[in-house]
Amino acid sequence: MNEFCQDRDLLALEPAIFLGGSFVTQQLAGGGDGVSSGTTFTSAGSGFVASGVQAGMVLTVYDAAPSEGNAFEIVSVNSATALTVSILRADASVPPLAPKMSGRSFFVRTFGPQIQGVSRTLAEKIKLFAELCHVPAKKVAFVDPDALRLATACEALSGIYLARAASATADDANWLKSERYRQEFVRLQSQLRLA
Repeated sequence: MNEFCQDRDLLALEPAIFLGGSFVTQQLAGGGDGVSSGTTFTSAGSGFVASGVQAGMVLTVYDAAPSEGNAFEIVSVNSATALTVSILRADASVPPLAPKMSGRSFFVRTFGPQIQGVSRTLAEKIKLFAELCHVPAKKVAFVDPDALRLATACEALSGIYLARAASATADDANWLKSERYRQEFVRLQSQLRLA
């Protein structure tokens, strides 16, 4: 099954979730030997391919502390040791934009499991809706596919912030962000229209 959004879509809404120490278990690669040149990022000690790093994921580069780093979208995985990266682009079809990176420490983390869960749930809802409308599921298309991508990203972010808030108090910012993204998901989901 294809996911309806990617990590880069979460980066566009909430860049801070790719910084710091949360969700370390979803870290695919990391090290202290990163080198950047234009849109190319290399790490001789990494195995990007074997680690499962993919285009659409996010690379975080930092000097002293991950929470003070910068996050960039991964455009392509060129080899086991090289990535093409970019400043986040509004349209993924435009050429990569060379970031100005400082720091040799890096990691690639993904929120793929959260995105997959939301995509699976939405796909089931879409399938049921298509059956009610007598539309073959394979022919389902949306008037605005960007709205589906944004709805998926909002629901994934809601779940991410809810997990981060699990041990926090009711006035914690993570609870508030979770609820805000949940409400946005409900609003966007109600506006999805079949083409």
